[in-house]
Amino acid sequence: MKLKVLIADDEPLAREIISSYLKDFEEVETVYEASDGLEAVTQINKLQPDLLFLDIEMPKMNGIAVLDSEHLLHEPAVIFTTAYNQFAIKAFELNAIDYLMKPFDRGRFHASMNKALEKIKLSELKNYQEQWAKINLDYQNALIQNHESEYPSKLVVRDSKKIKHILTDEIRCIEAAGDYIEIIDDQGKFLLYKSISEIEKKLNPKVFRRIHKSYIINCNQIVEIRPHTNSEYHFHLTNEQVVKSGRTYKDQISDLVHGNI
Repeated sequence: MKLKVLIADDEPLAREIISSYLKDFEEVETVYEASDGLEAVTQINKLQPDLLFLDIEMPKMNGIAVLDSEHLLHEPAVIFTTAYNQFAIKAFELNAIDYLMKPFDRGRFHASMNKALEKIKLSELKNYQEQWAKINLDYQNALIQNHESEYPSKLVVRDSKKIKHILTDEIRCIEAAGDYIEIIDDQGKFLLYKSISEIEKKLNPKVFRRIHKSYIINCNQIVEIRPHTNSEYHFHLTNEQVVKSGRTYKDQISDLVHGNI
């Protein structure tokens, strides 16, 4: 593991001390510096460091504002370094690994750095496991589709403990959840590492209908449809789940709400 580290502090001596302590860790490959908050945001986006040592009281933008900035495009692991203790609660609300009070010695720094290394290693392991799970599921689903007609009769999904095969006819609803989707049937919720648009293309459009940017429902699982407002409807499914359609999808659901399936 080779790390990129950014030190954001307006005090040259503080940056020098942290930089010298970092030489004790062979995992650290490169060290960069920023002397104010705006520069810190720019450097974070440009360099995408693995670890950020962040002072709080800095010119132009303080450390808390750096992490809250709408312009921040990368989220490194963070250790706050400051002479002020009143920001500690806010720092941990922002998921900081540690809060180093200045002046700190080499021993305190080492303890903080070791916590950071452990968290980064766990994060890398989690990312690796998720990528492997995605590749495995994609491969198994491709095998199924190659042996079937145009639309698969089952999907390979996972829950927290195991890989499962579920029948597409038994799917009630599919919900977008960030970089993956949740597939809901009578057994619960299962993950599939695809976007909702990707899975929509693979399913039979006569059975599965996109009714919202975040939802696809199984038309055969609809119990009733109730009007809501502004061309929106509530779809009641056989598992008692209620899914609201989006206004921009009124054309896609016109046949459903008018009984012309």
